[in-house]
Amino acid sequence: MKKKLLLVCVVGLLAANVFADHPGGKLGVGVFGGGGSSTAAGGRGSLGLSLKLSGLPLFWGVTAYFGDPFLMNVSADYYLIDDDLVKDGSFNLDWFFGIGGFGRFYISSNDFAVDLGLRLPIGLSWHIINNVELFADVVPGLGISLQGNPLDWTWGGELGLRLWL
Repeated sequence: MKKKLLLVCVVGLLAANVFADHPGGKLGVGVFGGGGSSTAAGGRGSLGLSLKLSGLPLFWGVTAYFGDPFLMNVSADYYLIDDDLVKDGSFNLDWFFGIGGFGRFYISSNDFAVDLGLRLPIGLSWHIINNVELFADVVPGLGISLQGNPLDWTWGGELGLRLWL
C-alpha cells in the first residue's frame, strides 16, 4: 500500500515539474481548492496546483483528494474561448470555455485504479493586478476506468489564485 501511494505521489510531482519548465515565456503558478462529485471521489473537496505557460496553450492541474480512497488527478485544458467579458478595459475580467482531459489514480485500503476522461471547463478569470489572477470555474466531465468499470459522469468547481512569473 505504501509503495503504491509513493508511486502516485512521485508521478504527480514529476508531471508538475515536466510542464513547469519553459524558457522565454511567463509561467503561471497557483493554488486552487475544489469540490465536486464522481463515483471515485464522492463529494469530497480537493487541493491543487495550477500551472500555465504562456508559450503552451494548456492549463495544467495536479489535484489531491485526501481520505479513503486517496485520489490524485492530473488534468490539461485547452481554452477554445478565452475572451474579455468587459470590453472597455476598465475591469480586467475574462471568461473562458475549453476542452481537456484528465488522468486519475486512486488507492483505497484494498484497491488501486486508474481512470481517464474528458472535461469541459467554463469559468471566469480576473487579473486583480498585472501578475495576480483570481479564477473560478465549473467543470463537467466524463471518465472511464481502465479496470472496466462503467462510465463515470463527473462535475466539479474550482476557485484559485495564480501568480505570473
